[in-house]
Amino acid sequence: LMAHYDSVPMAPGAGDDGAGVVAILESARALALEAPFEHSIMLLFTDAEEMGLIGAEGFFNQHPLAKKIKLVLDFEGSGTTGQSMVLRTTDANELLMNTLASQTASPFGVSFANEIFKRMPNDTDFSVVQRAGISGIDFAFAGERNHYHTPNDNTENLDLATIQHHGENMLPLARELASNKSLNLGEHVVYANFYGQWLQWVSDHGIYLVLACALALLIALRRMKPAIKEVLIGISTSIGILFGTIAVGLGAFQLVALVLGTTVSWPANDFPHRTALIFSTIAGGLTMIALANKFSNQAAMMFAGWLLWLIISVASLMYLPDAANIFLAPTVIASMLLLVMSFLPEPWRPWLFVLALIGVLPSTLGVIHLLEQSQGYKLIVATMPFIGLYMIAFAPFTAGVRLRNFALLAYLGSFASIAMIALTPLYSQERPQHVNILYYEDMNNQVAYNQLASSNPIVEPLASVKKLHLEEKKLLPFSNVQQKNWTDSSVSGWPAPELAVCEELVTDGARAVAVTLSSVRGADAIGLVIPIEAKLRQFQLGSQTYDATPINSGALKGHYFIKLIGVYHQPVTLTLEFDTITPIDNVYLIDFSTELPADSQSLFQHRAVNMSPVHGGDQAQLFSKIRL
Repeated sequence: LMAHYDSVPMAPGAGDDGAGVVAILESARALALEAPFEHSIMLLFTDAEEMGLIGAEGFFNQHPLAKKIKLVLDFEGSGTTGQSMVLRTTDANELLMNTLASQTASPFGVSFANEIFKRMPNDTDFSVVQRAGISGIDFAFAGERNHYHTPNDNTENLDLATIQHHGENMLPLARELASNKSLNLGEHVVYANFYGQWLQWVSDHGIYLVLACALALLIALRRMKPAIKEVLIGISTSIGILFGTIAVGLGAFQLVALVLGTTVSWPANDFPHRTALIFSTIAGGLTMIALANKFSNQAAMMFAGWLLWLIISVASLMYLPDAANIFLAPTVIASMLLLVMSFLPEPWRPWLFVLALIGVLPSTLGVIHLLEQSQGYKLIVATMPFIGLYMIAFAPFTAGVRLRNFALLAYLGSFASIAMIALTPLYSQERPQHVNILYYEDMNNQVAYNQLASSNPIVEPLASVKKLHLEEKKLLPFSNVQQKNWTDSSVSGWPAPELAVCEELVTDGARAVAVTLSSVRGADAIGLVIPIEAKLRQFQLGSQTYDATPINSGALKGHYFIKLIGVYHQPVTLTLEFDTITPIDNVYLIDFSTELPADSQSLFQHRAVNMSPVHGGDQAQLFSKIRL
């Protein structure tokens, strides 16, 4: 049972990941009363997860007990509320999912999240578990994500029901798995919740469901005999419904961004944003449905829509296999309904096919809230394809209905919602703007800057404390990245970090340099920025050797970066191994602290309750250029 007990510098970490820690402790108390089990249960609390999964890397790569582990249940949090869901699993997960479904009261998850997580920059300790070749489940919750990595991630805001759900997953699952003698993990299954029921099947069996759907649709087509030309046109117009829904929805939120001058992921009041999403996507969908109805009758649109669903299911099976089930399950239901309908009198058919609308709900409209909560309004476009797919399923039921007035009302609702958004405050104490106060000092040139780092324009009162420059400028001496929202600052008077060369060894065109780094002011961390021309091959810290990997993006692009965390007044010795004997001039030594100098305190004091630091938080960075 694994969770991490560290947090980012300025967040108490109640949700990320105190909830996981306390759920493990309480589960362990209960499990200890029932021990022994067939297998031992280890409690693993990792440190420095937020610094780059360092504790987990240390344990799974260096600790002898790591080789004895058969399964890992990892518990994470992102925000302060939400259900404890299966975020991802390792490949062989059949036993794990069977046990979860049979032993827990309310399992929650969708294997589609596996595909989403692969494409996100986020990471958890479970990635280290996967790299170690150990099986398991990564549980997480993701609600009220404005609180993620901020001071609002505290015990007052943490939903106790979320911790309870962590425990309701953890305790029975750990008990049952620890009692399972063989731990035969089985095959890879895909899974989802369907109207409160857990639905899963072996991923490789998806092809058989596709074939069954295709056969059912072909038989129904042969029996009901819709005009093939109208069906083919209907497939094209169904694609139009999908893209029309997305286009108008995306256009509405582009207009919101234009009006506000920004997009906020989790605004203070999300009601008008939700109504804008609903009205705009309905408007786009109805517009295209009205066009589709001119070319295809009801029966043709039924077949066209679900043939498109089948095509999407096949594509997802090939390219997004863990997401295929959310498309396949509704397609199976609709295909079987069409098959049954083909044996019924024509007047009864539409009434039976209403069941297809019910069957498609969990896979379309049912995922919108989860995506809205986890991805926010900067990525709200992620919800729109699912609304579009529901509109395709809904389209046949509009045959003979004049949609013009309904579409007009939806457009009016969209504009009214956008007006509400423009008149509603974007930030509140509960959902503040994220603003970090950064201080940079070039110790060689005695130049210093403050920067207010935020993904949104700085609002009052902080915007007027100092004269902020909106034009971009290079603030870091080793980087060409331009930054805005900066102001000149006074130098801190703090001493520069120091580097001393202890030993240098040159052999066969290579050079090994032992150096001691120290922060005279006792900073939290110290780092070395080394240009790629230095040809750093590896470095040694204590008994460990690490390969040097150049950074390919961001402010540190074209450099190696070594950051040592938790140094304070303690000197640290490193051995750097270069594939060249040429000394390097453009090396930068940096120390980092969350303490800000006196000249930055006015910014700190005027950061109002509707603002908060986030992620790395406020930082003071002192740079010294050295020759190595």
